Amino acid sequence: MLANIPRKLIDSLTVKDLEELLELKKKNTQLADLLRERDRLRLELRRIEDSIAALERLNAQSAVEKEERATPDNAPSFLAGRRKKNLKDYIAQVLLDAGEALSPSEIQRRLPEAGYASSSTNPRSFYNTVFQALQRYEAFEKEGRKYRLKDGAVREDAVVPEILPKEKTRLKDFIIQVLSRAAGPLKVSEIASRVVIEGYETDLSMDELTQRVSATLKKYLNKDFEWDSQRYRLASRN
Repeated sequence: MLANIPRKLIDSLTVKDLEELLELKKKNTQLADLLRERDRLRLELRRIEDSIAALERLNAQSAVEKEERATPDNAPSFLAGRRKKNLKDYIAQVLLDAGEALSPSEIQRRLPEAGYASSSTNPRSFYNTVFQALQRYEAFEKEGRKYRLKDGAVREDAVVPEILPKEKTRLKDFIIQVLSRAAGPLKVSEIASRVVIEGYETDLSMDELTQRVSATLKKYLNKDFEWDSQRYRLASRN
């Protein structure tokens, strides 16, 4: 600071003036240090939040199989001649009893009434498990933001076939579709917006979806995707 003040002006300053200038310089240095520390902490917080979100998604995905292994012994089944084996059967029972489409949260609240006891202690995690089960099986049909049993899923004259998972359409498949139609490389945020337009269904917020797209691109980097100056494109096939 003093280096920028003309020599003549410095010579005219009193000791008190010089002390005030030095104190001001000290405060400016402290402020700059605090601003740098604030920016560092913000980046660290963002990294921690991203890690938490990634772990929550991973837990939700693995919880589907865990929840489906829950098998009460004495619950009656909506399937003729069969007993409920896992979460998808109880979801079907809830929808059958309701006689109308229900949202994932409504289904979650009614599962205990149908006899299903969740092993999850985290309501949000259990919600994600229910939502993924609704996405996974053909017997559940989306109606707006709600779900209902597809016509023909229940028959009174015969044993209903096993509720099988629908053909999986991965986020990776939608990303490949988006990039194959793009005129050039795309940013992660652009890809996230376009997979929704292409029909990818999710209850994630756009920020959460962007994070999932980014993780998928990095997972298959150099195999299916290439990175080019903050943008991604399909990997070239030799």
